[in-house]
Amino acid sequence: SNIVPTDPVVSSKSGHLFERSVIEKHLDTEGKDPVTGEDMTKDDLIAVKTARAVKPRPVGTASVPGLLSVLQDEWDAVMLETYTLRQHLDTVRQELSQALYQHDAACRVIARLTKERDTAREQLQRVLSSTASEDVDMDGKEED
Repeated sequence: SNIVPTDPVVSSKSGHLFERSVIEKHLDTEGKDPVTGEDMTKDDLIAVKTARAVKPRPVGTASVPGLLSVLQDEWDAVMLETYTLRQHLDTVRQELSQALYQHDAACRVIARLTKERDTAREQLQRVLSSTASEDVDMDGKEED
């Protein structure tokens, strides 16, 4: 297939390296090694253990223009991601600002209502105290 295999296997009969999916399709149809023509089965394939961390660059990066093209593509991708992240950051900042504004307004309303409640309680307490003292005064006058 002329590409670097992502799941490489080696033929135990010929020693050639193949891409697993490609050679398995070939073996299903032909049943022979594509290089030597010998009979071969899937059991003749040995998996090659490789580090999958680094994927090799395409052949186009071997030349300076190809390398510049790859670098330009990567730069464009980074700039697009940066732009997207900045837009998301602005949106989150606006949402946070709105939430903080609403929280501040709610705290002010709660403080005002608490103050009104306390004032109303004090006034009620005064009214109850004055009513109780008037009742005591009236009871005292009736006894005379």
